[in-house]
Amino acid sequence: MERTRITFRGTVQGVGFRPSIFRCASACGLTGFVRNMRSHVTAEIQGPSCSIIRFRRILPDYLPSAARLDDMTMTNIPLMEESSFRIEQSAESEYTLPTIPPDLALCGKCREELLDPSDRRYLYPFITCTQCGPRYTITSETPFDREKTSMAEFEQCPSCLREYREPEDRRFHSQTNSCARCGPGLFLVPAGPNSAGGKPLRDDPLPEVIGALSAGKIVAIQGMGGFHLAADPSVPGTIDRLRKDKARRTKPFALMVRDIDTAGEICLLTEVERQSLLSPLSPILLLPKRAGIPSFYHLVSDTDTLGIMLPYTPLHLLLFFHPKGRQTFKSLIMTSGNLKNEPIITDPREAMEKLSDVADFFLYTDRKILFRTDDSILRTAERREAPMIIRRSRGFVPDCLVLKNPISASTLAVGGDLKNAPALAQGTAVSMLPYMGDCDDYSVRQAFEAGIGETLRLFKIQPERIVSDLHPLYFTSEWARNFQGPAKVSVQHHWAHVLSVMAEQGLEESLGAAFDGTGYGTDGTSWGGEFLLARRDSFRRLGSFKPFPLPGGDSAVLHPKRAAFSLLFESAGPDALGRLLNLEGRETALLSDLIVKKVNAPLSSSMGRLFDAAAALLGIVDNVYYEGEGPIKLESEAYRWLRNQGMSPSLDENIKNMEDLLPLTAPCPSLAEQGAEFMFDPLPLFLRIMESRHAENIGRTAWLVHRAFARALVEGLEASRECTGITAAVLSGGVFQNTLLRQLAVPALEKRGFSIFLNTKVPCNDGGLALGQVYCTAL
Repeated sequence: MERTRITFRGTVQGVGFRPSIFRCASACGLTGFVRNMRSHVTAEIQGPSCSIIRFRRILPDYLPSAARLDDMTMTNIPLMEESSFRIEQSAESEYTLPTIPPDLALCGKCREELLDPSDRRYLYPFITCTQCGPRYTITSETPFDREKTSMAEFEQCPSCLREYREPEDRRFHSQTNSCARCGPGLFLVPAGPNSAGGKPLRDDPLPEVIGALSAGKIVAIQGMGGFHLAADPSVPGTIDRLRKDKARRTKPFALMVRDIDTAGEICLLTEVERQSLLSPLSPILLLPKRAGIPSFYHLVSDTDTLGIMLPYTPLHLLLFFHPKGRQTFKSLIMTSGNLKNEPIITDPREAMEKLSDVADFFLYTDRKILFRTDDSILRTAERREAPMIIRRSRGFVPDCLVLKNPISASTLAVGGDLKNAPALAQGTAVSMLPYMGDCDDYSVRQAFEAGIGETLRLFKIQPERIVSDLHPLYFTSEWARNFQGPAKVSVQHHWAHVLSVMAEQGLEESLGAAFDGTGYGTDGTSWGGEFLLARRDSFRRLGSFKPFPLPGGDSAVLHPKRAAFSLLFESAGPDALGRLLNLEGRETALLSDLIVKKVNAPLSSSMGRLFDAAAALLGIVDNVYYEGEGPIKLESEAYRWLRNQGMSPSLDENIKNMEDLLPLTAPCPSLAEQGAEFMFDPLPLFLRIMESRHAENIGRTAWLVHRAFARALVEGLEASRECTGITAAVLSGGVFQNTLLRQLAVPALEKRGFSIFLNTKVPCNDGGLALGQVYCTAL
């Protein structure tokens, strides 16, 4: 006889893990127990050594699909007198990052029960089991037990309690278990001054909601991690009204479609993308539109892609399949329920106060949301098995990323001010907080402070180190400086981008191409087109794009013509540029004055601003209404031209004069002072764009721009390798959300002997900065 203590780490709470251990141990005839600890699961098993060996062998067959076992340690301990195996009450333990699972999309078995008239949970909009339903968003304490969630106030009825206690039932120890008799309620009220005190219009409000949506009404619907604004895009005028009321002039909306077949009818789907949509993550996936789809889909998104997701909660599914509903729609706009630039709303009363001018009805529940999560956004990347992450939130958080090498001190990394997503790390575990938003808005700052406070309380950590961006005027940097106690570290923005990939891949040293919109450089200028030699404790700037003035500073982001004006100022002259870019004489004079006098015209080497300028020069965008609008539409034009020509993206080695468009030269004095070895001059490329503006197809020129930037990326990394001898190359920064750039550059780099590493577990944009900040070892 032997007795063994086993410690399980990974996603092992809230996913039916303990019941699985119970069944496996019982099948092997073992005695002992299994219990939740604060940050892991512990089991003790006792029996003949052959039975314990069998337990280890067959355990993978018993593990639930939503579980992820990162580590299992076994220790022999003294025998005990006992006669059975049992699930014991959860216990406190020494802290490591808890294993609260992410929220999980509705599983297939619950879907069958939901739509089965003979099932007792027929049409119950909060049906869950151990494999699906809310987890992180309803958790108040750890370990993950019902009394420590917002389900605590819903006492299970005798039927639910019987399921909860039955080892062979799939709801055995399901902490979110409930039914229509004992679970949360669903409430529908019309918009108006008395909405917050309203009562259901009907016992089952969903037929009413479906009718309202089909009639073109906008409904604020409380989802798993916050409110959505839902609308039928096929009803004339509905999209225009939603854009106007939500102050969302051009930014694409997300679509929830009734099923995977509908997704395939309006978008091109690979098998990888199909499986991604159907996965428990159930993200928004950016997919290419099919030709000939109804015209209203082009009002949902004026790019070549649509953001598609499937119904991931029972409530969402019933909007499309409720038998008493007269659905006239197969898709619904499902956009975040918030005001412009504010965080997604989680509280029904706040929703009614803030969205009463947008929504016609409010559909909400009395199950509280304790942690907000937006929908995650993914996009297919080149030749990769899984899509890349654009926004990491629902379905991903708070799942821990596991580092190959532990960090030396518990760390809170606050990220940056844009796409803010902090991180909390201890040992080898890093928990990324969900996407917060942009910290230039006061309500996002409040959400940032509250989110960090709630996370530190939930995880019971006092960080020994706080890491922030180098930018001295970032809100997050100031907040970190004012946080009392821990050591403070500032990490340069683009170094953090490269470090985020190095953290994922366990690299200690690499070359890095960090391309994005902006980031504070060590020389006080705005960087964004950088070639770095990166180590965990330091970095060196090897090369960059030639810095150019941004007249008006940050306002040039919203008015990209200003970047184009600056790039061509000395070559084309202000008057000709003013006419070319359709600028008023007063604005032309002002921009000229700012550039000449070097007042409010900070220098920038940003690749993001170069893409902006190219889009503006080609007339693709005028003023920008959402981040990345110019580059996104420039990429769409290039892809459209490629399809029309029947071509596939590739970087042709023999393109005539391509090397002259972005010539690699010796660095200018400001770069040379920093030890840079080379520089790319963008002027020839922009002169070419100006010449071809009306002489050739816009899509063809957009394709030329992408090829030129891809070639510069390849040449820059080759020059970096000559300086250092290093062949491991990291590509990170928001510009690498551009799949065309990646499709052109990655194969060419691999052909030249580089080992290419990209972000796969966090976004390459600023949403992944905090992971890089955690990985830095500089003090």
